[in-house]
Amino acid sequence: MKKFITVFFLSLFLFLNINSISSIAESKSFTQGLYYYKDTGLTTGSTYKIRNSSPTGKAVVIVFDGNQMMQEFIRLEPNSPDYIVKPLDFDSIIIIIGGGSVTFS
Repeated sequence: MKKFITVFFLSLFLFLNINSISSIAESKSFTQGLYYYKDTGLTTGSTYKIRNSSPTGKAVVIVFDGNQMMQEFIRLEPNSPDYIVKPLDFDSIIIIIGGGSVTFS
């Protein structure tokens, strides 16, 4: 009986700890438009890599902070490499211009 209880609690302990694995942030793609950072679902204060995942369309990404000061201006060619964007605040504004699909990862 002791052996059964030990195995049962050990199994229960292992089963409950499987769900505690931290998740990795998934990529989010945005097309042309104006986006408030708080509405994008991206994590505040994290560094993101952006790239143009479109095979044909170019894109321009402009980032403004809460004081309407431009923080980033990045031109992305089709299938561009990753570019690192500075950590953004909750009140930042992201503007995407062009026919590309910009992916944040």
